[in-house]
Amino acid sequence: MNAPAPTAVAAEPLLHGRVALVTGASRGIGAAIARALARHGAAVAVNYHSNRTAADAVVADITAAGSRGLALAADAADDAQVASLVAAAAAELGDIDLLVANAFGDTTSMVSPDAPLLDQADALRARVDIQLAATLAAVRHVVPGMRRRGGGTIVLIGAALSRSTHVQGRFAEFGVTKAAQDALARHLAAELGEDGIRVNVVAPGMVPTDANAGPHQDAAITMLNRMTPLGRVSTVDDVAGTVVALSSDLTRQVTGAVVTVDGGMTMA
Repeated sequence: MNAPAPTAVAAEPLLHGRVALVTGASRGIGAAIARALARHGAAVAVNYHSNRTAADAVVADITAAGSRGLALAADAADDAQVASLVAAAAAELGDIDLLVANAFGDTTSMVSPDAPLLDQADALRARVDIQLAATLAAVRHVVPGMRRRGGGTIVLIGAALSRSTHVQGRFAEFGVTKAAQDALARHLAAELGEDGIRVNVVAPGMVPTDANAGPHQDAAITMLNRMTPLGRVSTVDDVAGTVVALSSDLTRQVTGAVVTVDGGMTMA
């Protein structure tokens, strides 16, 4: 007598039961990350600075994916506002066990990518201050809860430019700022590992978004497609997929890493 065929069991989503906070998540890479986390089972708090309409659209997509979402306004570099943000997210969705620190600040105020480095001292100091303030505020306010629960996952959104110069201009303001964040990530990973908290960096190369839109974008994409080993520049979804992987238990032994997402453009 033949044995009955085994019944297929649906795999549990990678992030089932997780509660995530994504800073700077109303558009671009942050919005793609929030949507991807939701598709893989996480409830997601969508932080935004001023664009409530865009944040609500992301939350609508999260709900459509069958998860829970919440749009919360806060200046990610303001410690008091971030404290309130984390408290509100936890009250509505549950304790946060996954943080994606994506907020960078206003990109319209950046200096020219080819401006001489020694002429950028004030801009560099200001940008590094904002980036570290935004990263540290989010980490500072989610870590106590992660410690109480015995672990958590933190992913910082960096940039491939932190370890190389760019073929389309030097972009020192961006590269220097993200390099400072990379160093912070390594030290956080070393300090928080004993609490079961992993800290990693996802470092995209050039990713077309509305933040870098303009007449230069198409020309840059065409050039970089030719120069990239995998044949194309990365998309927001490529970045989001890497964040999902680093947020899941599939990478439970990975911490202190910088994972570059640029199709091999800056491979070592």
